[in-house]
Amino acid sequence: MDIRQQIVEDQIDKIDSHLALNNKCKAFQIFGHCLFSDQSIHAFDLNDDVDGGQDKQIDCISIEESQGEGTIFISQVKKEYSFSSNSIIQIKNGLHWIFKKKKADINTLSNKKFKDKIKECKELIAAIGPSNIVVKVAYITNGLSSEISDECNQEIKSIIEELDNDTFSKFSFESIGAIEIVDLINSQEKKNKKINANITIKYDTNSPSLIKYHSHGLKGIICTTTAKEIARIVNEDTKGFVFDLNIRKYLGNLGSVNKDIKETSSDEDSSYLFWFLNNGITIVCDKVDPVTDPDNPHVKIENMQIVNGCQTSTSLALAEKEGILQDDVNVILKVFETSDLNLVDKVVLTTNNQNKITNRNLRANDKIQRDLEIAFKIYDYHYERKPRQYFNLSIDSEKIFPNEIVATSYLTIALKRPSDSRSRKYKIWSDYYESIFKTSNVEAFIITYLIKHYTSKQINSSDFINSENDLERYIAKNAQFHIARVASFIWRKNDNWNDVDSLKRELNQLKNSNHLLDSFINKAFEQIVNLFNNNESLKIDINNTLKSSSFDNELSKMLYQNYTI
Repeated sequence: MDIRQQIVEDQIDKIDSHLALNNKCKAFQIFGHCLFSDQSIHAFDLNDDVDGGQDKQIDCISIEESQGEGTIFISQVKKEYSFSSNSIIQIKNGLHWIFKKKKADINTLSNKKFKDKIKECKELIAAIGPSNIVVKVAYITNGLSSEISDECNQEIKSIIEELDNDTFSKFSFESIGAIEIVDLINSQEKKNKKINANITIKYDTNSPSLIKYHSHGLKGIICTTTAKEIARIVNEDTKGFVFDLNIRKYLGNLGSVNKDIKETSSDEDSSYLFWFLNNGITIVCDKVDPVTDPDNPHVKIENMQIVNGCQTSTSLALAEKEGILQDDVNVILKVFETSDLNLVDKVVLTTNNQNKITNRNLRANDKIQRDLEIAFKIYDYHYERKPRQYFNLSIDSEKIFPNEIVATSYLTIALKRPSDSRSRKYKIWSDYYESIFKTSNVEAFIITYLIKHYTSKQINSSDFINSENDLERYIAKNAQFHIARVASFIWRKNDNWNDVDSLKRELNQLKNSNHLLDSFINKAFEQIVNLFNNNESLKIDINNTLKSSSFDNELSKMLYQNYTI
């Protein structure tokens, strides 16, 4: 067994124990899919797991929707030590079921989870159009990708040729084995390596080619360097330490920006324009010293981090590796010397606007996020403000609260907007950020999270989730935010989240009893099903009903009429 395969096996064992699964295949499935889809194992939605009879070799399907765009992650994860061409053929058949089969055929599937997830994919495609959807497929094993057979590669090529045909914004198929898994682990874990560099700059003593600025103890310089210098730094830093403070990893060719960067920097006729067309690269560091020796002009930088320009830097590095980066490509370089973390946060937030950002990582280093991380520890809970922040697995998984779920839970219950939590969660990091996080009561965040958490556990383990009644099954899978909202009010009898003494009593009750809310959750489910059964107009398009703020209001009206003291 290769050493990387041993590392993966060790990770599987730890996750199996950590999540109390007692099923190493399932542990690998969750682990592999979460790495591939870039999410925390603690935020994995059990309804994304479609593994079972008639799954057509598809194990997990996750859907992300954001402002008229969507990404569908599809994975097959096998705890095996090789890649099978037969499995790839079966995955191809599964993709046909997802994207090409008619509704009548899909309804014949006995695997309800797979059937329902296919319908979700089709609903998304119908709602925003296939040209706005990225489809990412992965075949994941503990094998070595370097040993993939020609037959496997032929089958993968066949899938790509069939589905990467401009129907979707982008379609990709990845074979992920032990080598790639360990690389992903290394790139996503917190790193502490310091990067020091001497960057050659363009300098002319006869023209103002270097700008220095000092203010209130802060120091900054603006200058020009060559694209090849940036490519050198990135290519030498094989683990990506220089991007630790960047809010997102390299986005590949997703969207048009990175394609344009690569094309412009490699085009002999337009490469000289790069300096004028690109926003440049922003670096924060512990110390910067410009050396203006006309024979060797450069900037000496200690502990540098590229906080804006990951896409530019990596695109240039790839162009250099491919031997197509032109010599006359120059880049604007902004370097800020500071140890002020608040300033670093502001630089990260205000300079990252070249590619559209929809990830929670944009806010991960905000002061309020760091404050919540400390505040949650008062109650022995761990606030996960970055995916895999607590990947050491020595912490009880029940005490790890991913900040995205904390935010959506608060939006659902305290702000009474379950429709937005279900369908527009990207807004929690923009439109609703201040309304959610302005609260000063950490107890309110913890209580709303626990209510949503217990609601999902209760519903996912109930008979409702596999009901033969289509309405009940749809509500169980797709209205868990709404159920949590109703269950909370039935239990608490109010929407007051400002009485700290009451909140502390309620939190104590929840911590002392995992089943305190069971009857309230069941009652909430029944109430929502009854609302639909008593109003046929709500059933015309259940998906749109659950997205509607008017349905939120309908729930509040029902609660105030029936459950207030």
